[in-house]
Amino acid sequence: MEFVQISKHVYKLTYETVIGIPVKINTWYVVDGEVVYIIDTGMQDHAHMQLNAAKFLGIPKSILLTHGHLDHINGAKYLRNELNIPIYAHENEIPFINGEKPYPNKAKKETTGVEYQVEGLSDNIIETLPLDVYLTPGHTPGHVIYHHKDDNVLLTGDLFISHSETLHPPIKKFTNDMEENITSGRVIDKIKPSIISSSHGEDVKYSEELYTIYKFIYE
Repeated sequence: MEFVQISKHVYKLTYETVIGIPVKINTWYVVDGEVVYIIDTGMQDHAHMQLNAAKFLGIPKSILLTHGHLDHINGAKYLRNELNIPIYAHENEIPFINGEKPYPNKAKKETTGVEYQVEGLSDNIIETLPLDVYLTPGHTPGHVIYHHKDDNVLLTGDLFISHSETLHPPIKKFTNDMEENITSGRVIDKIKPSIISSSHGEDVKYSEELYTIYKFIYE
């Protein structure tokens, strides 16, 4: 496990788990005064570490999800029960989180443990956050990313898998529409963040060539 501060207001918890294969999972904590926003919840068997990290930094305010896949939502039930805080996701993602229908590329519906407990990221909610929210469909229909403007850090969920200097697409098997996902990735050239931090991989410094190379290789 590694717990690091990646900017003035943003912290990252990294651990490795096995989901068929060994997988590195990153979750984030955004500090805003005395309160803390938890971005994604990883796996339930590591949720106690997330609880400790969030409480160490301040008063947990809410859980913000990039999307509803197991490795992003599995710890949400534990954290909600322990902290009694709301969980938010894009409204396009909620039917899949609720198990009302399976993701388009999956045969089975998700069992998240937080069915009908996740609220939509309405404009009124987003206005209260120290983050901008961007809808980036493709990996899932309601996938979003979070941009901390003051620190210029972009938390990208599964929009990319990242290495130290390069971006790669998410695993095709778990991605609804890869073409749409690659198109969504162009948002980094609109935002121009200093740091791109993905759920699986290392943080990457932004450059103007980054998306161009990614698009050329994978489109």
